[in-house]
Amino acid sequence: MRDGFMGQKMVVLPRDVRESIKKNPLINELYLTDIGYYPRAGNHFRRRNQGADEYILIYCLEGDGWIKLNRKKHLITPNSYFIIPAETPHEYGSEEQDHWSIYWVHFTGPGAETLFKKHCQRQAINGKSAAPCVVKLPFEEERVSYFDSFISLLESAHGPEPIEYVNISLWQLLASFVYHDYYSKIRHEDRSTNIIDSAIRYMQEHMDQSIRIDELAEHLSHSASYLYYLFKRNTGYSPISYFNHLKIQEACKYLSFTNMSVKEIGYSLGFQDPLYFSRLFKKRMSLSPTQYRERLGSQMEPQ
Repeated sequence: MRDGFMGQKMVVLPRDVRESIKKNPLINELYLTDIGYYPRAGNHFRRRNQGADEYILIYCLEGDGWIKLNRKKHLITPNSYFIIPAETPHEYGSEEQDHWSIYWVHFTGPGAETLFKKHCQRQAINGKSAAPCVVKLPFEEERVSYFDSFISLLESAHGPEPIEYVNISLWQLLASFVYHDYYSKIRHEDRSTNIIDSAIRYMQEHMDQSIRIDELAEHLSHSASYLYYLFKRNTGYSPISYFNHLKIQEACKYLSFTNMSVKEIGYSLGFQDPLYFSRLFKKRMSLSPTQYRERLGSQMEPQ
C-alpha cells in the first residue's frame, strides 16, 4: 500500500548505525534492524522472493492475516505470532474481510539463529511441527509496551546508549514469545502478589473497622472466591484470618507502649466484644492481653 496505514509506526536503523552495532560487543550478538506497528492494515501485502537478511517476528493483536512459506500458507489470528527465518522466500498479508493489526520486528546477529532454533525446538517438544509455525499465546500488556517503548525511544534516539538499551532489552521481548508459557506464569504471579499487597494495605488502613471478605474483594475488583484462593496460597491464611492476625500484632504494640486498657485497645481495633477480643488474642499469642502486658512488665524490671 503506497501511502501506508493510518496510525502506523515504523523505525528503520540507518546502515551506519547497524555497522556500529556490529562493532559493539555489548549488543552485536542479537540486535534489531527494523521495528514497527501496522494497525488495521487493509491491503497489506509483502513478497520477498529472496527472503530477508534478518529473521522477522510478526505478532498479530487483532484481525486476521496469512504468511506463505515454502509453499505452505499459515493463517494468523489474534494473539498469535510467527517467526520467518532469514534468507527464506516468503509472502504475507492481511485478510480482506478482517484486516490484521500487527507489531513486527526484524532481528539478526549470531544469536538470532540460535534463538530461532530454540523456538522451533520448543514447538516440537510441545507436539507441534519443528518447522516454522503459528504459535498462539496469552495476551500480555507488557509485551505490547516493549514494542511501543522501543519504537518511541528509537524515534528520538541520540547517541549509542538508547540503541544499546533497546537491543539489550530485545532479548526480553523475544524471550516473551519463545518462552511465553514461563513469561505468562511469572506475570500472573506478579499480579497475584500485587493483589495481595493491595489487600494488606487496605487492611492496615482500616484496622479500626470490621471488614467482610466481599467488601474487600469488591474494593479490589475481584471475586471473593478468587481473593480467598490467592490469600490462602500466598500467606497460608484466609483474608479475614490474616486481618485478625494484623490486629493482634497491633494490639501487642498498644499493650507494649501505651496505658490503654484491654477494652479500649479492643475497641480501637474494631472489636465491639471485649471477651471475643481477649479470646482471639489468647488463641494467637497463647497469653491473655493482661498476661502479655504483665510478662512485658516483668521482663523490663531490673534484675
